[in-house]
Amino acid sequence: MKKISYYILFVLSLVLSCKDFTEVGLPNNQITRETVFKDDALAKSAMAGVYRSIESSGFLSGGSSGSSLYLGCYTDELTSYATSTADTSIFYLLTHQTDSSRIYTLWSSTYKQIYYINSIIEGLEQSSQVSDTVKQQLMGECLFLRGMLHHYLLKTYGEIPYITTTDYELNMKVAKTSEVIIYQQLESDLKRALEKLPDSYSKGLRVRPSKVSAKALLSRIYQDQKKWDEAISYSSEVINDPQYALETNLDKIFLKDSSSAIWQLMPYDTTYNTLQGNYFILRTVPPTTVSLNLDLVNDFESNDKRRTMWIAEKKDTNGNSYYYPYKYKQQTNTTSTLEYSIIQRVEEQYLIRAEAYIEKGKTALGLQDLNKIRTRSGILGINNLDKSYLLEVLLKERRNEFFTEWGQRFYDLKHFGKLDDKMMMVKSNWKSYFKIFPIPEKELLINPNLAPQNEGY
Repeated sequence: MKKISYYILFVLSLVLSCKDFTEVGLPNNQITRETVFKDDALAKSAMAGVYRSIESSGFLSGGSSGSSLYLGCYTDELTSYATSTADTSIFYLLTHQTDSSRIYTLWSSTYKQIYYINSIIEGLEQSSQVSDTVKQQLMGECLFLRGMLHHYLLKTYGEIPYITTTDYELNMKVAKTSEVIIYQQLESDLKRALEKLPDSYSKGLRVRPSKVSAKALLSRIYQDQKKWDEAISYSSEVINDPQYALETNLDKIFLKDSSSAIWQLMPYDTTYNTLQGNYFILRTVPPTTVSLNLDLVNDFESNDKRRTMWIAEKKDTNGNSYYYPYKYKQQTNTTSTLEYSIIQRVEEQYLIRAEAYIEKGKTALGLQDLNKIRTRSGILGINNLDKSYLLEVLLKERRNEFFTEWGQRFYDLKHFGKLDDKMMMVKSNWKSYFKIFPIPEKELLINPNLAPQNEGY
């Protein structure tokens, strides 16, 4: 990773819209760590800069530079209509290389965010002027975010460095961390976050992580590792929290006051909505960007309300149909924000717990959780208790529930051991080593300790 100035310049470049900060009027070249952490307001503004960065670039950006778009093209969710050299088409056509720009920017933007997070952690630890209450909250948020970002890097690039410092000399020499150690560090960060974060937030105010957010991510991490008891324990804590519930009206799930939302990203302007709505809703047909793959559109059962409420159609002058994600329905500004970008929601916890129960042989309990998602979607519950059958249904439900949400399809196919089988059916040039991205060539040149390159690249 390239050297980043010790000055916290991200507060300038990423928080220009955060009024609490810009009204302070500090000189642009004098924002040192000591200045930023001299009071609560400035510390909060620095944290707001991190959220602004996460929303605008990297894995959790809902627009033209995030995992929803690129991993959707990479798998069987999206079709790219851009030129063959465009980022979306490179992923769609599987022509990515070690020097592909988006392979690099996903990596570099995420590690820059991690750097900013570590800088805030160190600033808070050294500050005697930030109140204990604010320090506790921001530390919890930083630890949660550091864990989540490393988790996405691990699942996308394989073994990666787990960075916990801003020390330039150390970071320039860092090597890959083994998957076992990464998961240990993830658990450590999240359990420390759990001690510091507030219990929960009310509907419409879930724009910062809470203890429920940490529990939800822990359940996912234990799911990855097939630690089913732990996955059940944490997912159950989320499901049993009375402030969080499945939305029976699917049109309300992606509104800012959704009951099922656990953690959301709030647009930085009070009239903006989501990058997803702005990007995915088709303006013209034939599309010049992407549309939904027909394989996905046709995968829904009859009467599935997700098909009719979360997918929209636009016809060209010749009557040809193109489909697009319609989970977020606001493409332009509104008088006040109606939709926040949802990163975590309760529905995932039901499906994590369903899988864990099924794997532990408690198929009746797993079926109960699975059917809650099905019946609230308008389709009949199932009665078959065969383990293999239930896992197939579970994977399908995850596809239909989480399409174009943060690359979940890609990660699910890997988790269920179905990536090669599925992708070889839909993309003739699929290779088994495409299960992870290459380490960006630029990074290997800067830091040879990241070698060897991932297999196949």
